Amino acid sequence: MVRIFTLLFFVFCVFTVESSIAQNTENQSPQRKLTGTVIDGVENQPMVGANVLIKTVTDSLLVGAVTDGAGKFEVVRPEIPDVKIEITFVGYRTISRTHNIRQSLDLGELVLLEDSQVLGEVLIEGEVPVGEMRGDTTSFNANAFKTQENAQAEDLIRKMPGITMNGGQLEAQGEQVQKVLVDGREFFGSDPNIALRNLPADAIDRVEVLDQRSDQSRLTGFDDGTYTKTINIILKEDRRNGQFGRAYAGYGTDDRYTGGGSINLFSGDRRFSILGLFNNVNQQNFSSQDLAGVNANASGGGGRRRWGRGGGNSNFFVGNDIGIINTNSVGLNFSDKWGSKVNFTGSYFFNNTGNTLNQITNRETVVNEDFRQIYQENLINTVDNYNHRVNARIEADIDEKNSLIITPNISFQNNRTFSDRDALTLASTGDSLSALRSISNSETMAFNIANNITYSYKFNKTGRTLSSDISTTWNDRDQVSDLLAASRDFQRNLVDTTLQETDALSNGFNYRVNLRYTEPLGEKSIGTLQYRIGNNKTSANQKTQVLGEDQDFFELDTALSNEFENRFITNRISTGYAWNNNGFNLNFSLDYQNAQQKNESVFPTVGEFNQNFNNLLPSANLSYRNRETGVSYRIRYRTDTDEPSVNELQNVINNQNPLNLSVGNPNLGQSYNHNIFANMSKVNLEKSRTFFMFINYSGTSNFIGTNTFIASQDTLINGEILLRPGGQITQPVNVDGTFRTRFFATYGAPIAKSKLQFNMRTRVNFNRTPGIINGEKNFNDNLDLSQGVTFTSNISKDFDFTLSTTGTYTIVNSSLQENLNNNYYIQESNIRLYFSPNDGKLFIGNNVSNTLYRGLSEGFDQSVWLWNIEAGWRFAKNNKAELKAVVFDLLNQNNSISREITDVAVTDTFTNVLTRYGMLTFTYIIGNFKEPEPDDSPWSRGRSRGGRTW
Repeated sequence: MVRIFTLLFFVFCVFTVESSIAQNTENQSPQRKLTGTVIDGVENQPMVGANVLIKTVTDSLLVGAVTDGAGKFEVVRPEIPDVKIEITFVGYRTISRTHNIRQSLDLGELVLLEDSQVLGEVLIEGEVPVGEMRGDTTSFNANAFKTQENAQAEDLIRKMPGITMNGGQLEAQGEQVQKVLVDGREFFGSDPNIALRNLPADAIDRVEVLDQRSDQSRLTGFDDGTYTKTINIILKEDRRNGQFGRAYAGYGTDDRYTGGGSINLFSGDRRFSILGLFNNVNQQNFSSQDLAGVNANASGGGGRRRWGRGGGNSNFFVGNDIGIINTNSVGLNFSDKWGSKVNFTGSYFFNNTGNTLNQITNRETVVNEDFRQIYQENLINTVDNYNHRVNARIEADIDEKNSLIITPNISFQNNRTFSDRDALTLASTGDSLSALRSISNSETMAFNIANNITYSYKFNKTGRTLSSDISTTWNDRDQVSDLLAASRDFQRNLVDTTLQETDALSNGFNYRVNLRYTEPLGEKSIGTLQYRIGNNKTSANQKTQVLGEDQDFFELDTALSNEFENRFITNRISTGYAWNNNGFNLNFSLDYQNAQQKNESVFPTVGEFNQNFNNLLPSANLSYRNRETGVSYRIRYRTDTDEPSVNELQNVINNQNPLNLSVGNPNLGQSYNHNIFANMSKVNLEKSRTFFMFINYSGTSNFIGTNTFIASQDTLINGEILLRPGGQITQPVNVDGTFRTRFFATYGAPIAKSKLQFNMRTRVNFNRTPGIINGEKNFNDNLDLSQGVTFTSNISKDFDFTLSTTGTYTIVNSSLQENLNNNYYIQESNIRLYFSPNDGKLFIGNNVSNTLYRGLSEGFDQSVWLWNIEAGWRFAKNNKAELKAVVFDLLNQNNSISREITDVAVTDTFTNVLTRYGMLTFTYIIGNFKEPEPDDSPWSRGRSRGGRTW
């Protein structure tokens, strides 16, 4: 501890001394901006997307910018005597000049000339360049990828190197994409799926993949190592001023239907989009964040794995969700630039989903070294969910010193769920222990109001800033449910019945205030001091009425009722340092956090449970990028804490499944997490070769795990609730010993003398999850070994195919039963073919998928084939009209099989999904946009007059 505080004191002293020196030597003049216009020397036109880099005379990058649609740029000039200005664009000679602080800030017109030597070395005859590296951003040229007529953004993006779809989630460079922007703006909030499934591929000019920093980090210039994997879709110039979209409708066998569309009304900075979707074929254009509470039937626990069948293309291969789902959704999105200082984006989104689900579950629980228990369940579940969501983002550059970002968000949900459960518990010998039949209904109404305000003030001294980040959240949830259940004890042939009504209320308010001060410590470094305070206050009130013994009236059951309040207050102070030089970036910080947890039980007993936590939270980030070779490295170490939720703390029994009870634990404490992430990437876009690799380790002390008790005889819980033999109750507890590691590598390259792209993916995951069962500690070790390969064509828009296969072998070991063999193998393969023999008029599509399951429970090992076919005809001007016939699941084999691995159990689940149907669909493309001439694109402006093209 003494060493840590000595280090903290040393960092603070260095910060203070260097700050004083810099303050005495720095020019205190206001920020000055360099301006200019970049001109294409071949076409004599303004150049869009040229890189403008401001460096020291020794080539250390200070700031940068990109030219706009008029070829203009504006960038703050660092207050040092001399800087080097570099202007670059692929295929053009670099402009490099030195600028003295006494010279004019207006650089006038800067002409880029074609670099014939570069063209001769790296460009291939007749091919469009895949893209380029722009600092830390990978920018792909959409014209380099061939997609079928009327494709969507998702179809285009999945062809790009390093971008894959894994388990229904879009991944870039091995990491999940959390945000998709359109021209740098949010589109219906930050939901990635809405943008990908509602923007046409032919409207896209470029696709950028980047690690986006937080708002406060970008405003202050201090890189705190927090990133969000982001895709930014850059639209073509003509689509920024016009109307485009699509409308479609279809009807098929078994009363299957689909309809919807989107329309985008763009006029420069002012943009208005409308979308709608109505179908009963499991098609959605939004993420599961809008369906909170729908999966009420699913069991919790870490390590869940699901392999659902049903395709992925949003236009044709739909049905990738479990159950039979009907969807109705409508959305509005508006964005505009008000004056020169304010950017506004706002959206409203509504969706209604109804899901009918039939599910078979087989769970094997490790009780001790000699005993295992089997739980079998048949479940019928219906869910009707209504969701409204409103969000906005307001960015205001008030003046040169003051900036403000406001992001309000409001959501409202109404959820109705019906469940009919039939369950049986068996001993490992096959003897029946207990059985259950239950019917439950619930209705949940909830709303959430959140807001975040980020403010930054820039002092006259460049790099000196004061910023604040204020977040508030208010939520309220009201659930009314009833339960009718009968359970049987086979050992004594006894039957228990339950009839109850429950009203559960919960609400919460939390705020977080973060203040940060940054100070330049020289030309290449910056320091920061930060203070944060947060308060998370939640309360829960559950009252359960049960039918009295005389069967005449309901009475309060105190064992199933509880009123509970929780407050979690944190105070955090930190100091940090960041250094940047010639591609190297280093930052580290050391935080001290005090957290106070105050829990109060109001009913049925009165009591307080208070805890105090003091933690040091170090973090560090080191990155390097070689702009010439395209190689980059990053190593990141972070620590944080997690506090338990009010549901985990509330000491009230949940008996919705009388054979599987659960109860909270008011004595839970916070967990402490360590995370180490290291990655390496090499991108050669001239040769379309990409390599990404990362390794991640995450370890948690005081992990919130599960304490499971399985009754071998009649047991009273809380002195009132009877648990029959074979039944179980779970409670969250703090345990040590959990960690997770993950290795991922992907390599992509074109196959010589062919228009095929090859991509190989390797994954190795190892998870250790601790838990307690009947007083004994158990560790479930889970090792995944996965190898995948994909071949993608890039021949033309009239002929396209993809071949892919991924095999995953999983090894599961339990410390309580070392000989327990739960190893299994999943092989997923897919062949997709699209062909149009007459320039897009007539077309056919074919998708054949196979999933092989081996090593699961009896009856779950299968080889499932999913065959989808389509054929159609496009007509009208520019093929804007399309009539298509679809047959989904031609072999009628579609299903969903999943395996869930928790600390003490392995669960296999078989769920109904959408099966065979046929449908006839009509689609009409809205808009009449002339294809841009090749020379109008910034990607083709370097085209040689001598016949050598990109």
